[in-house]
Amino acid sequence: MFCSQSSFELFKISDIVYILFLTIILYVAKFYYKYFTRLNPLPGPIPLPIFGNVLNKSGEFDEWMLKLHEKYGDIFEITMLGQRRVVLCRGEYVENMMKSSTKSVYLQRFPLIKDLEDLNIFGTGVINNHKINSWKYNRKFFTQAILSPSFADEALDWSHKLFYEMEDYWKGIGFDTPTDYSAWMHRFTNDMIVVLITGKRIYSLPYYYNTLSEKKSDIPITLIEDSEKFIESIQMFTIGFAFFIFTPAMVRRYLPYFKQRQNQLFKKRDYFLNKIDKIIKKRREEIEKTPLEKPLRHDMLTSFIIANTPRDINKTKIAEEEFLRPMSDEEIGANIRDAFIGGTDTTANSLCFIAYYLENYPEVKENFHQELCRVFGNDTTRRVTHEDLDKLEYTEAVIYEVSRLKPVINMLSRYSNGPDEIAGYKWPKNTLFNVSFTAINNHKAHWKDPEKFDPERFLKKDEKRLKATFNIWGGGLRICPGRKLAMIELKFLLASIYRKYDVELVNKNEPLKSKSTSLTVCQELMVRIKPRYRNHE
Repeated sequence: MFCSQSSFELFKISDIVYILFLTIILYVAKFYYKYFTRLNPLPGPIPLPIFGNVLNKSGEFDEWMLKLHEKYGDIFEITMLGQRRVVLCRGEYVENMMKSSTKSVYLQRFPLIKDLEDLNIFGTGVINNHKINSWKYNRKFFTQAILSPSFADEALDWSHKLFYEMEDYWKGIGFDTPTDYSAWMHRFTNDMIVVLITGKRIYSLPYYYNTLSEKKSDIPITLIEDSEKFIESIQMFTIGFAFFIFTPAMVRRYLPYFKQRQNQLFKKRDYFLNKIDKIIKKRREEIEKTPLEKPLRHDMLTSFIIANTPRDINKTKIAEEEFLRPMSDEEIGANIRDAFIGGTDTTANSLCFIAYYLENYPEVKENFHQELCRVFGNDTTRRVTHEDLDKLEYTEAVIYEVSRLKPVINMLSRYSNGPDEIAGYKWPKNTLFNVSFTAINNHKAHWKDPEKFDPERFLKKDEKRLKATFNIWGGGLRICPGRKLAMIELKFLLASIYRKYDVELVNKNEPLKSKSTSLTVCQELMVRIKPRYRNHE
C-alpha cells in the first residue's frame, strides 16, 4: 500500500514536471515562430523569451542605442516587455509623427502594456494616456492652465523668490565650498513645480541646506521633513517607471530581490497618489468657502477644479459635449501627477548638463556672458522680465545645443492607430515605434560636425533642416505642454546665476556622472559657486 502511494505521488510529480517542460517548449517555440515570421523583419539583436532584449543592453541606455544604430543602421528593432519596437534613427522617418495634425495616426505613446498596469498610470492624465478621447479632454485643460499669461507671470515671480532663497543658502554654506549643483537644481525645480501646480510651498531647498550647514533654516522641521517625503515619493515614482519597463512582470513578481524592490515602489506610489488626493480635496474645500466675487490664485490645481464651473474664467469655446463638463478628482489627480513628474527632472538635468558644457567650452561661456552683459548691463540685481528672456537668443542656442548632445529625453514612443509607410516599409495599425533622439541628434546626414559643441548652429537663420531632426519638446499633437514653463525656468536660472556667479567644476577632468534609461539624469555635479563681483559675498 505504501509503495503504491509513493509510486502514485512520484507519477504525479513527474507528470507535473513533464507538463511544465512541455509548456516551456511550446512557449519558446511559439515565441520564435512569431519572431521569425514577423512582418517586415528588421535587423536587431535576437530577443529572448520573457526578457526580450533587456539582457542585451550594455552600458547606459542612450549609449546602447548609439551602438545599435551604428551596428544596424537607421531603422532596426528591439523587443521589450514582449512588445516589438521599431527604432527610428533618421529625421525623414519621423517627419509625419511630428506634424501637428488632428488626422495623425500617432496620437498614442503606448498601447496598453499589461506589464505596466501595476503603475496605475495608463488611461489617465496626459503623459501615458492611451485612451484618445480621455487624453484630448485632459490635454485641453492642461494646456489651457499652463499656457495662460497669468501662469507665466506666476512662474517668473516664483522663480525670483526661490532663486533669492537659494542664493541665501549658498551664502550660508560659504562661497567656494564644493557643493552638488545637481542637488540644488533638482531642489529648485521641485519647489518651483509644486508651488505653481498647487499654490502651496514645499521646502526641499531648505532641507538640502540643512544637510550642509551647521546653521539651520528657520522653516519648521516638520514641514521640511514632510516636503522631503513627498519629493522622494515623486522621484521614486519616476524611477519606478524605468524599473517596470526594464523588468519583466514575471521577474519582479516572483524573484525575491525584484519583488522587494517592486513593493517599495508600490509603497511610495500609494503615498504619492494619496497625498495628491488630499491636496485636491483640501483645495476644493478652500474654493467652496471663497466668495464668488473674490479672485482665486492662478495655480494649475485651481484652474482644474473650477474648469466648466461658474467660477471658470477660461470657459472653453469648443462645442463638443465631452469638453463642457467639469473635471473629476481622478482626472485632476492624474494631471497633477503628470505635471509633477514631467516638470522637475527634465529641467533640473538640463541645467546640470548646461553647466558641465559651459565649463568645458570657455569660448562658448564667454559668448554667453557677453549676451548677459548686453541684456542686463552691469546691474546684477534688477529683476528679470519676460522681455529680457525673449532677448536671450544665444542663451537659447546654448540650451538647444546641449539638449542636442545630451538629451534628457533620449527616446520617444509613438503607437499607430492606422497604417503608414516609413523607411520604405508599409506598417499596419498597432505598430510601436521608438524615436531615438540620441541617434538623430548625432546623425551626420542632419548635422555638420555632429560631435562638435556649437551653439552657433541654432543661430543660422538660413540653415535648412528638417523640423524632425531636432525635437527638444517631442513633436506633433503630443508635444510637451510644459515647454513654455521649462524655457522660462531655464533662461531665468541661467541669467540669474551666471550674471552674478561663476559655476566652476571641482574636477574638470572627471567625466559627467549621468545615468540613462528612458530619461538621462545627472547623478552628481560637484562645483564651486563663486561671485563674479566680490560685493555679492
